[in-house]
Amino acid sequence: MAIASMERLEIVCLRELLPEVTGYLQDQGVVHIEECPLAVEEAAPEYLSRVTLEEDQREEAEAMEDLHRAAAEVVPLLSVKPDWTAVNASAAELAKKSDYDLERLVAIRSRELRSLVRRKLNAQDNIELLSQFQKVIENVVPMLGGRKVAFGKEARAMMLKGDVDAILARLEQRRKEELGVESRLVNQKVARNQAVAVLTYPPQLNDHAGRILLEEHILPVDPPDSRIVGASSDQVVNKIRETVEHNRTQLASVTAAIANFSRQYGAEVTALALVLEDKLERFEIVNQFAQSSMVAVINGWIPANEADALSSKLARQYSGQVTVTKLGIANVDIHQVPTLLKNKGIFKNYEVLLSLFKPPTYGTYDPTVLVAIAFTFFYGFILGDILYGLVVIAFAWWLGKKFGHIEMVRAASKVGTYMGISGIFFGFLFMEFGGDLPQRLFNLHPIWIHRSHDVMTLMLYAILVGCIHVPMALAIGFWTNYKHHHMEHAIEKLALLIGLLSLGLVALNFLGVLPAAFFSYLGIAGLIACFFMLLYALGAMGLVMFLEVISLSGNVLSYCRLMALGLAAVIIADLANALGAHNPLFIPLAALIHVANIGLSIFSPTLHSLRLNYVEFLPKFFHPEGRSYKPFKKEATW
Repeated sequence: MAIASMERLEIVCLRELLPEVTGYLQDQGVVHIEECPLAVEEAAPEYLSRVTLEEDQREEAEAMEDLHRAAAEVVPLLSVKPDWTAVNASAAELAKKSDYDLERLVAIRSRELRSLVRRKLNAQDNIELLSQFQKVIENVVPMLGGRKVAFGKEARAMMLKGDVDAILARLEQRRKEELGVESRLVNQKVARNQAVAVLTYPPQLNDHAGRILLEEHILPVDPPDSRIVGASSDQVVNKIRETVEHNRTQLASVTAAIANFSRQYGAEVTALALVLEDKLERFEIVNQFAQSSMVAVINGWIPANEADALSSKLARQYSGQVTVTKLGIANVDIHQVPTLLKNKGIFKNYEVLLSLFKPPTYGTYDPTVLVAIAFTFFYGFILGDILYGLVVIAFAWWLGKKFGHIEMVRAASKVGTYMGISGIFFGFLFMEFGGDLPQRLFNLHPIWIHRSHDVMTLMLYAILVGCIHVPMALAIGFWTNYKHHHMEHAIEKLALLIGLLSLGLVALNFLGVLPAAFFSYLGIAGLIACFFMLLYALGAMGLVMFLEVISLSGNVLSYCRLMALGLAAVIIADLANALGAHNPLFIPLAALIHVANIGLSIFSPTLHSLRLNYVEFLPKFFHPEGRSYKPFKKEATW
């Protein structure tokens, strides 16, 4: 059982010391804070009350929340992600600074980075608008027949959508009536319901032309740059190109400036958000505490092996001003005790595979080690290729390098490395390197079995794995229920285990593997015993549960997927190799097939290896109903 023993603590301090003690506990990062119960007596109704922030503290907390929000909002604007070693070092320095200094730093860094980002967005918007205007003008200019007009002063370009004919008819009518014979309206359809048009008119009617377009709900494509307004049609495109190039130069410059800022101050900006979050949490946690006019009370959970050490530290730090009492857990519902898994070494990383579930209930069984072994075995059994295993390791390394600052991704990256090693191990047994290349190139034969030739043998081994894995789950279910005195459930699990093993004996006798009639009689006796044990433990429901024995045999046969998935992958690899061997011109195509097969071989074995654990194994004994151990600690520590 890899679940740490927990101790419940009550920490009592002088009321004026509460903020300082709260910060100290956050620095230690080992106490899971829980809401302190209020002990109210009739004779002293105000003995303990919930801690609330004073008016000045609320104002400080609100200011801290605004400051944290301002710092957190600029972190995504960094174009270069900081190294987390540098973030931790910066956080350690920032933690020593006053709130005033932190506020000043947030203002300076936020203002500088936001200014750079605004300049970048402005340049990008200008480039986009100018490019759109250029496309419209390039369609419009040929319609003018060489006539030179000044866009924005004596000409308006338009992009019309919808019922184009009706729009043009109304606009042409108003042009004749209001702009006179010197005006012109030319257009060209660019799609079924879309057209480009240009309206020309005397310069003195510019405002009137704009009003006509506004009343007809037509949005003209005006020059997005003031330097283009008034330019003639033959100058517009050149000016647009010059302006676009200018904006692209500005964009490159400001992009480089943001990157330099990110490299120089990225760690500090990220650390600012984390340090401020830590300070804010000190205000938010106080509603879990209780207080009287003299003292404050903090309740929480701590790993039992760290309780004495924390008590000693508090005694030295606050001599005579803080007391720590162990409350014990004898009368506490085990579902309320936080669960801390204490897996060590490589098995610690495999906790990520169970992170989809709540943790196991305190005092029960942690299946991490068994899942780690089974999952890695299943994956390697399916993958079974040296080359593919090396690719998996490379992908895991890249994942850890790119996103290793995220704890779950870092753990998944390490698990991926173990998966690749397992695939390489089975690859040596199957002598597969990109399929059957070792046999084709060097006449090397499998050490164990040839998967694509010994299909029945491979399937029998896969079923054998199920014959071990499923009964193991039932055995663990029996043991955990027996240990916690849940006798009905213990008998149920034992009965199902006996029934499954008995059904196996009957099947082996029928298939001639165990031909002696004794085994058949023994299996039938076991099934009868299973039936009556289920009736005894579950009553009438035992009749229904007896059918579960058949379902369990289906669980065992489900492990055939270990054979089927691996066989499919090796057949695809062998076909790719055969294609390349048939004609050297097909080698690039064969390589492409291998790349696709590697992609499938990374994800498909992962999903099905997890499925065998999540569906066939864990439900028989694992009931994740615990509370996660979440110590009150600094987020700026990675």
